[in-house]
Amino acid sequence: MCPVLPATPENAPESVERLAMTLHRLDEAHRRYRVHSARVVGLAPMEVSALLAVGDTPGITPTALARDLVITSGSTTAVIDRLEKAGHVVRTKHPDDRRSLHLHLTAAGTDAMTNLREAYRYVLSTTGTDETILSAIPQLHEITEALNAAVNESPDGA
Repeated sequence: MCPVLPATPENAPESVERLAMTLHRLDEAHRRYRVHSARVVGLAPMEVSALLAVGDTPGITPTALARDLVITSGSTTAVIDRLEKAGHVVRTKHPDDRRSLHLHLTAAGTDAMTNLREAYRYVLSTTGTDETILSAIPQLHEITEALNAAVNESPDGA
């Protein structure tokens, strides 16, 4: 049986439909940009996501990385293996728990992450003035929070 997602209220303003379509186009453009930037640095898109997650959370465990990326532990191990082989990530053992591994960026991983973020910020800088960019942030934050809340409220939102 397929779970039922909430329906759009009948009295939703037309702006909700326009926002949904705009966000869909943004999501698709962001996906294409992510694929493009991953190719430029010689990684797969999932590897870029993992690289950025490790950079944002130094010492993250493979289990936490899998949860963040919403992939299986087997897929996570494969992504970490590829990043490690490419020289972007190292696995380190926890000093008190030899069973626990932690992930850290290498200098090459930090350089790749910095290059990816700088290129992304450049693209974003072309989208408007400081004032118009700053004015969009509160609404984007609210949308992000609403989407996260919807996932956390769902029965599968573990």
